[in-house]
Amino acid sequence: MPKIVDHDQYRKELLNQCFDLFAEKGYASVTMRQIASWLDVSTGTLYHYFPNKEMLFAQFVDELSQRDILQAKTEMTAGQTLSDRIRIVFDYFERNRDYFFKQTLICVDFHQQMHREGIEISDPMKQVGERIEQSVEELLIELLGFDEPELVSFLMTFIDGLMMSDMYVTRRVDFQKQGELIIKMINAYVEKHPNSIAPDLKSLT
Repeated sequence: MPKIVDHDQYRKELLNQCFDLFAEKGYASVTMRQIASWLDVSTGTLYHYFPNKEMLFAQFVDELSQRDILQAKTEMTAGQTLSDRIRIVFDYFERNRDYFFKQTLICVDFHQQMHREGIEISDPMKQVGERIEQSVEELLIELLGFDEPELVSFLMTFIDGLMMSDMYVTRRVDFQKQGELIIKMINAYVEKHPNSIAPDLKSLT
């Protein structure tokens, strides 16, 4: 009896196995043949799931990001207050800083290659980026109660900035200390702008 293959699950497994390769070699320098060799599959199998390297990378970023968001959401639900949940976010980044550092480098290398090719942003990555941004916004609104787009955008930009800072500063960013700082700033903001928190989640503050 032929083996039944869950193609979507198999595709995700292939994507997850690509992380170390992209972290070691970057996006620009690897070929589909090298990726297939790394995954121990034929190039035909790889092209069956991914029509080209760009599409493979877009799905790779999407899969990693959605998994990270789900993990962060699971951890954040343990927090009883707004401050607790923000601490959990920054503690999550602190505990996984090497992983996120590599993830940032991988994405920077991809965008550098697109720039070399004269492409501002590829359509597949644009779609993935929009989906990730929406998922993160929904997470912050649901679990932090943010009811103001500017507040959501600020926290997302702040975290992105910390990730980038870790690439070029001489002293490692202390995510936990930065988290305590942002807690003070957000709590002060909420006191002056109480409508920035959704009414049904004000009890978190």
